[in-house]
Amino acid sequence: MFSDLKIKNLTFKNRIVLPPMALDIASEKGEVTAKLIEHYRLRSQGIGLIIVEHSYVSRNGKAHPCQLGIYDDELIKGLEHLAREIHREGTPVGIQISHAGGRALMSPCGPSGTLSKYLSRFGQKESVKGSKKLSKESLRRIVNDFAQAARRAQLAGFDFVEIHGAHGYLLNQFYSPLTNLRRDEYGGTLEKRLRFPIEVIKAVRGAIGENMPIFYRLGADDRLAGGNSIEDSIIAARLLQDAGVDCLDLSGGICGYLKNGPEGFFAYMGKAIKPILDIPVMVTGGIKTGIKANEIIADHSADLVGVGRTLLQDSEWVSKERLKMESDQHPIEAKGYLISV
Repeated sequence: MFSDLKIKNLTFKNRIVLPPMALDIASEKGEVTAKLIEHYRLRSQGIGLIIVEHSYVSRNGKAHPCQLGIYDDELIKGLEHLAREIHREGTPVGIQISHAGGRALMSPCGPSGTLSKYLSRFGQKESVKGSKKLSKESLRRIVNDFAQAARRAQLAGFDFVEIHGAHGYLLNQFYSPLTNLRRDEYGGTLEKRLRFPIEVIKAVRGAIGENMPIFYRLGADDRLAGGNSIEDSIIAARLLQDAGVDCLDLSGGICGYLKNGPEGFFAYMGKAIKPILDIPVMVTGGIKTGIKANEIIADHSADLVGVGRTLLQDSEWVSKERLKMESDQHPIEAKGYLISV
């Protein structure tokens, strides 16, 4: 996990990622705050790369009260300050861009105008009581919102952008048959359900050019009966790669992000999907030790490993784990692989 990795013209010094985790500590307008900058600065040392938390691409796409925003050019200055502070530690940084869709605080919308028992809003346990069905004109507008958000990320100095297509947010809502009940060209078959996410990817590529990497966070397993499965996502992953994605960040759970499970609980996704792709794959999932992170990479389940809540609890986790592993006089055995560390 301490070997480097190159994606396009960007080189990461190791394979450990601080994944995007919503902190709800921006201003109510979505502006960068000193508290947010300090959080990322503390976790920038020694890590391979950082993906800043999901940032809403339009006012109607906001998911929680103090979510970070990227919906207006006036926000670029603060985002530039954030990227610069992370870069001071020599760490590459990207930013995740998203639209909450049916999970939006105001004016929830989605592929279908029906009630959804699978989606909830910030701070509420009950499911969304209905949302506005997006017209094709609205879809075109949201595609442009994503493209403009990516342009702002580039102007602010971020090294890459990640498009959020997981955890029950808008692009995941289109991909999942549990939330997409459309019968036009944006619903029905897997390919049609991916049409809108792919339009977003292509628009983002058009906005930022060919050199800046695009990550895509795929909700690869809805983990509910009737939802998307790993078998579906093997097909979807190829389509996303063909659309221009440079790294696939695998996660799951249409009802939102998962907090509990055995260490590395999403590694099974990478194990199934990575072999059929030509681009790097990232997984997360309750990783607490360098040994487990190293095992996931050595086992060819991923190229990058996200360490989230562990780094929230201990900002020095990377350096501590490196020292611990380097002081071990024995190789680590990882499912048939011997890795000297």
